[in-house]
Amino acid sequence: MERYSSQVLGMAMICLASCATDYSQVIETTENAYYNEDYNTAIPAIRDLYESSSSKDRLLFLMEAGTIFRTKGDFETSIKVFKEAESIADNIKQSLSKSGLSFLLSDNESNYIGEDFERVMIKYFIALNYLSLGDLENAKIYFRRLDFDLKEMKFLAPDYRQNNAARLLDAYISENLGRYNDARVQYKNLEQLLSKSPMLMTDRYVLAAKEGDSKDQSKYMQGSTLVPAYDKSINRINYSPNSKLGELIIVHEAGKSAIKFSRGKLIDDEYFLVTLRVAIEVALRTEGAGVSATGVLATLSTAENPIPIYKERDLYSSTIRHFYLNGVDIGSGEVLNNYSDTAIQNYNDNYKAIVTKNVSSIAVKIVAATIASEAAARAIEERVGKGQNDLVSALIRLGSGAVAGLATAQTISPDLRCWRTIPANFQIKRIFLEPGNYQFSMDKTGMRSSYSPNVQIEAGKPTILTVRSYSN
Repeated sequence: MERYSSQVLGMAMICLASCATDYSQVIETTENAYYNEDYNTAIPAIRDLYESSSSKDRLLFLMEAGTIFRTKGDFETSIKVFKEAESIADNIKQSLSKSGLSFLLSDNESNYIGEDFERVMIKYFIALNYLSLGDLENAKIYFRRLDFDLKEMKFLAPDYRQNNAARLLDAYISENLGRYNDARVQYKNLEQLLSKSPMLMTDRYVLAAKEGDSKDQSKYMQGSTLVPAYDKSINRINYSPNSKLGELIIVHEAGKSAIKFSRGKLIDDEYFLVTLRVAIEVALRTEGAGVSATGVLATLSTAENPIPIYKERDLYSSTIRHFYLNGVDIGSGEVLNNYSDTAIQNYNDNYKAIVTKNVSSIAVKIVAATIASEAAARAIEERVGKGQNDLVSALIRLGSGAVAGLATAQTISPDLRCWRTIPANFQIKRIFLEPGNYQFSMDKTGMRSSYSPNVQIEAGKPTILTVRSYSN
């Protein structure tokens, strides 16, 4: 009896030991160092994770590494890292297209594939890095690649997954490269997505003035009074493309992104449980198994809901901040891409749809695990000698049931991997300035922030200023 009880206990312990580690624990050293601006620790830590990982996590580690190098200001390395991530993400995209681009529920043993809006973000960061290096041509190439992905998403995904920051920056860069038609197309896209934004009214007027399009200048004349143009003393002046003003484009990467958490026990979610019971009954009939749906569900007492929930973690630093030049308030940026809101809406607002799409595959896993545990119990009973020792038989059944419950819980546990170093949102502001040197600052009470305070403006050229901020 002791020998077979030990076998069952051993099976249970093996199952417990094999449970996947929470991603927050895996990335903890890297993440803490990153948010403490200790890049000498963060970079080796993420490199070790990448080099020791299997292929299933490499995309995510590359995404984390690319963000770390970008925040450090090593834009060249960030480009290299994100390009490697891009290659993996593009292969994933091709694979998903063959499966109809349906939502795929990843478990902790599968490859990290990210979401479509995250794969777009990889190209967005490459473009941003080129902008930070002053390389407008290569930035434009990546905005064009990104735009192709956004067009596909427009037909396959809700509008909230669109990257409005990418569209706006593409328009600004197109203007500066003299590709006015490209800029006009992006502004029209944004007008559909953002409705009647005062910022877009202003940008359309600026584009019309640069082109010398009198018809559009008249159409968007209301925006002429809103163009943020300043002299060297930071006094408001009238905008004119002939005045040889320079442009300052501020990209504020604000806050810490929302991250995944467990929703709790699966059996505590009434909608999921009812839907799952129906799917289990179908799976049992298909398998012809002599097990009841109630018996199968009984193995799920410890199982977590396999669909995670995104929650905010840095609301304070994610809010809109005011910017200052030479101590003068020049206003705030506009949130053009809210990554946290997109992630939250993607999982939380579509929760029932995600359950419906994935409940059948979950039911099959649960039924398979239960049937396997029953078969194992019968095999052990036959070896012991059924009926010779009722206590042994009971222990075998109890042990195999525990193993089945643990195995099932592990199989359907939530995948908590997510991009933890990305900002919560991207706030953008463009202003026009007379050439010269300026001192930049920002509201930052209770926050860490990194940026170059010295801003050099040249006539007829754009200057990109990246600001990264988050709570201490």
